Amino acid sequence: MRMEFNTTINNNYIKIPNYEKLKGHKVKVILIDNTDTILDNKKDFDFIEYFSNNPIELAEDVRYLSREEANER
Repeated sequence: MRMEFNTTINNNYIKIPNYEKLKGHKVKVILIDNTDTILDNKKDFDFIEYFSNNPIELAEDVRYLSREEANER
């Protein structure tokens, strides 16, 4: 089951809508700050540093090339 929702964090608790459906399930929790305005400051933004520190997982079955494979001619 996948559930996605937006909320505002005001303390150390997060309200989960319909939590009864998930009660007893093991879940993976990912927090993403939606107020991030990095793209508004493009001239001061280091894309390489940002994506090195915050990689994007495209899909579970994707096999990434090694450095050697990527540089083969």
